Amino acid sequence: MTKPSEKLACPVCSAELTFEQLLGHMESGRTFDRLAAVSVPLGTLVMQYLTLFTPASQRLTNTKKLRLIDQLLPGLEARSITHKGRDWAAPLAHWAQAIEQMLTARAMDRLTLPMTNHSYLYTILAGMADKLEGQAEQQHEQELRTGPRRASTNGPAAVGEVLAAPATATTPRPAAAAPAPAGVSPTVRAMRAQIEARRKGEQP
Repeated sequence: MTKPSEKLACPVCSAELTFEQLLGHMESGRTFDRLAAVSVPLGTLVMQYLTLFTPASQRLTNTKKLRLIDQLLPGLEARSITHKGRDWAAPLAHWAQAIEQMLTARAMDRLTLPMTNHSYLYTILAGMADKLEGQAEQQHEQELRTGPRRASTNGPAAVGEVLAAPATATTPRPAAAAPAPAGVSPTVRAMRAQIEARRKGEQP
């Protein structure tokens, strides 16, 4: 004969509760606290995601909601998932994108509902991680072929550097002196100039 569960009183509203109900309430509180600690906005998306598991014309029980959330929490907290035998990076931004993709697919009637597990969600997350890994590998191979970029020292200077640099003064070059007649020394030229000046001064 099963012993009836002992009745307890809620300290807030004095409603009668069984010990099992009280433990269930405490467990659900811890689950939602963990989900909120991951991300409040993402937690809202997760709750919308759970509606994909709701059978037609029925409500999803709290027990099933908690079980589904508990299945997601390890991956959400670790920012990674295990799918098809290997681990994949799963940052929170990818979780949000994947869930939004599934909600959009439901709106377009492209999902078979209700969902029975998280396999489709994990497939999307693994695909995102695989795409990033492929891009990183392609970039690495490109660097191996071409080598790392070298810093350019002949590139255009910054505007501030150009303005701060002192202006270079341009000194005009002196005009080149007219070439002297060949075979005439400077002394002879000076004497001839003096004689020519005197002649001009003696003329009326």
